[in-house]
Amino acid sequence: MNTRRKYLNYTTPWGVSLARVSGAGWSDFLLHECGYQEALEDWNHDGVDSPFWRFYHNPKPGCFVHFRGRQIALEPSTCMIIPADTVFDCRGPVPACHLWMHFTVNRPGGPVDPAPLLLPMDALLTTLAQSVIALHHEHASDTRDHRLLHESSALLHAAFARLSLPAPPPMPERLLGVLSLVQRAPHADLSNRLLAARAGMSLERFIRAFREHTGSTPAAYVSAARVRHAQQLLALTDKTVDQIALESGFPNRHYFTRVFGRHTGCGPAEFRARQHRRKGR
Repeated sequence: MNTRRKYLNYTTPWGVSLARVSGAGWSDFLLHECGYQEALEDWNHDGVDSPFWRFYHNPKPGCFVHFRGRQIALEPSTCMIIPADTVFDCRGPVPACHLWMHFTVNRPGGPVDPAPLLLPMDALLTTLAQSVIALHHEHASDTRDHRLLHESSALLHAAFARLSLPAPPPMPERLLGVLSLVQRAPHADLSNRLLAARAGMSLERFIRAFREHTGSTPAAYVSAARVRHAQQLLALTDKTVDQIALESGFPNRHYFTRVFGRHTGCGPAEFRARQHRRKGR
C-alpha cells in the first residue's frame, strides 16, 4: 500500500530554528570524569591548572577557590564552571562535600577569560545535581555509567545555558567540518592543503576564511588542538611521552616538547607531574 510521508521539513513555521545557533559554537561536551565525595579530605592544593574544564558544586559549605586574590566560596546555593587553563588554589578547613566534572568543550563558541564562573543553583540545576549525586550512590555498572554520562551532560548543558558567554556569528558548514576533523583526529595529516581540500576551497581562500572565522591560522589552530590533546593524555593516561607525541600528531618527542613548552610554559614531564599530584581534584 502506498503511503505519503508527511512533515519531511526539518523546520516548521511554529518552531524556533536552531541551525544558526548550533553552527555558532558551544556544542558538545566530552566528559572525562564525574565524581562525588561526601567528605573529601585532601582538598587543599596550590596552583591547580588543567587542559580541561571543570564543574564544581559543594552541597555543604566550608570550602572555596582562591583566584587572583579573590576568595570564592563554594556554597550549596551555587555551582562553579572553571574554563581550561585557569590557574587557581583549592582551600578548605573542613573536608569537602564535593561534586565535580572534568570535561572538554569540543567547539567553543568564542574566547573565554580563564577565570571561575559562579552560577546560582536554581531549581533545575539543583534537581539535576541531586540526580547525578544519587547515581554515585548506586552500584557501579555499565547501565549506571551510561545514565551518569547522560545526566551529567544534562547538568552541564543546563549550567551553560545560564552563562553569559560570547556568541560568535555562525560559521560556514564547510569550516565546521574542518574544525570537527581537527578535534576528532589531531594525529592525522592536517596540512593546509588537505584541510582546504576537505573544505572544498582553494588554499588561499581557505586560509583567508579560516582566519576570518576563527581569528587564527589553520596551522596555529591545529598546533593548539594537538597540544590540548596531549595535555589530556598526559593528565588522564599513563602513556609515555613518546607515545603521546605520536598520538597527538607530532613527528617526534623533541619537536613535541618544544611546541608543548611554547604553548604551556613547561615541558610534558613537568606538566604530568603537576597533574598527577592533583589527580581527581
